[in-house]
Amino acid sequence: MLKKALITEEFHQSLTDGLEKLDYSCDQLWDVTSDSIQENIADYEILVVNSKINVNKQLIDHAKCLKYIIRIGSGLEIIDQSYCSEKGIHLISTPEGNANAVAEHVLGFILSAYNNLNRAQAEMLEGIWSRESNRGEELCGKTIAIIGCGNNGSRLAKLMTGFDAEVLVYDIIDVSTRIAQTSAKQVGMEEIFLRADIASFHLPLNSDTHHFINNSFLKNFNKSIDLVNTSRGGICVLEDVWIGLEQGTLKRVMLDVYDNEPFKMDERIKSLLKTNRLFVTPHIAGWTYESKKKMVEQALTKLNQFDFC
Repeated sequence: MLKKALITEEFHQSLTDGLEKLDYSCDQLWDVTSDSIQENIADYEILVVNSKINVNKQLIDHAKCLKYIIRIGSGLEIIDQSYCSEKGIHLISTPEGNANAVAEHVLGFILSAYNNLNRAQAEMLEGIWSRESNRGEELCGKTIAIIGCGNNGSRLAKLMTGFDAEVLVYDIIDVSTRIAQTSAKQVGMEEIFLRADIASFHLPLNSDTHHFINNSFLKNFNKSIDLVNTSRGGICVLEDVWIGLEQGTLKRVMLDVYDNEPFKMDERIKSLLKTNRLFVTPHIAGWTYESKKKMVEQALTKLNQFDFC
């Protein structure tokens, strides 16, 4: 029987090339949805997804031949993992592939905000030459808290080491091996609440982290902080973030992910953007030309580790 793979988004061409070398016939259906894919899934052994397809029990029941689900990227909350295990379906994700891209995006967020790059350029487009109002801040001497120290968080810790900033990391497990080559120190949340100038979140979305960033959490910080979220929109109560900005609990906020995407901005949010204290991007942290290829390479490497005999 011909082995078939279904690719649901436009990934790097090396993915198709690699699957064909493993004798898979690849179909690329980029316009499918979580509902429409059920009509097409029955004959496929491999399903390749990014984030738009919710691989739930109903879809899995339609996938009679499915053996592997490849999640290009990180975050398996879109997949019913326990049901896949029950059905003997192997899961492959590629969080290593875009870790550097995410970390660089966070760094770009912070450097842009601290140096007023967005506002200064907008003013120059309007013919305004204003130096003093755009005087920046330096990362040197700041305390940066990284909350969640997996692939993305540990890579950010390494990048931040070169800025002579103090880097504190929090995770529910011992991450000493991950941060061994950095200047970072693993601490408890109490120390982060007391000392952080910047808090960057790198958490998976699950029952423990859903709405992790909320009003009661933010009130624990000893001072107004800069908040960065490039992990999952669901860990953050956006209404509480807007209130935090308006009341001064939050100094600046940098967001790349949202609880509902595409994110729609109302007049309130547009007003916050004009204050130069809110910075937003459309879920592009990790979205580089290099990561596009690296994530596919990771997926193929992991797939090749399975016994195809």
